[in-house]
This record gives sequence, C-alpha cells and structure tokens, in this order.
Amino acid sequence: MSLIREEAVERMQRDHQKMIALIERIRTTCTLGHEVTDGCNICPPGQQQLCHGNIEQQIRNFIEVTLKHNLMESLYMEQGVPAAHRAAHNRAHVAIAEQLKSIRVVLAEDGNCILAITGIERVLTTLQDHIASFDEQLEAYLLAPA
Repeated sequence: MSLIREEAVERMQRDHQKMIALIERIRTTCTLGHEVTDGCNICPPGQQQLCHGNIEQQIRNFIEVTLKHNLMESLYMEQGVPAAHRAAHNRAHVAIAEQLKSIRVVLAEDGNCILAITGIERVLTTLQDHIASFDEQLEAYLLAPA
C-alpha cells in the first residue's frame, strides 16, 4: 500500500511540474512581452488571431490538466486525510477553477491576450500557494505510516 501512496505523491509532483511548465508556456507566448499596456492592439490582425488562438488553446489545455489533477487529488484524499483538510483543499481547488474561468471569460469577451497572461500569472501564484499550503500536507498524509 505504501508503494501506491509513494507513486501517488510522485504523480502529484509530476503534475505540478507540468502545470507550472504550461503556465510558463502561456506566459511566453506573447513575443512582445506582456508589459505592453495597449494589449494586443499593437500587433497586426493576423498576429493577434494567431496569438489569441495559441493562448486560448494553451489555457484550455491547462484547465484540462488542472481539473484532472484536482480530481486525482480528491481521490487520494478519500482515505487517511482528515475531513477538515479535504474540505479546505477542495475549496482551494474551486478557487483555482474560478480564476481559470474568469480568464476564459475575459479572453472570450475582449480577446486581450495580455489580460489572459496577467491572469495566468495570478493562477501561478495561487497554485504555488496551494502546493505549499495543501499539497505538501497531503503528501505527508499519504506517506505517513498507516
């Protein structure tokens, strides 16, 4: 049983690395740098469409990976994890999902990729806080002797 739990922790850690790499890919999609205050308006329309499509697809991919990861973590928490931690951990998952939803809404409404990149940077901060506050503790629960 401990081997299964060790594999679960390794999978969680691989997922975290993958999620952070996806965020970094989104952050670097805009070749002008996201400090541009005019948003996407300074780029030619063709570049805007290409960039928008790339960022939108990458955000969808990140959301899919995040949802699968959250589901996996929820399954891992079913045994041996205190109810209070499970509830707080799941609320944190919902908060990340809400941030991602707001990014997609803003991107769909105005197409401003700079705002999407800024939003995904906030998700990175939230994700890093989540890992430190919840996932490291979950790993400890999973690796504790039964």
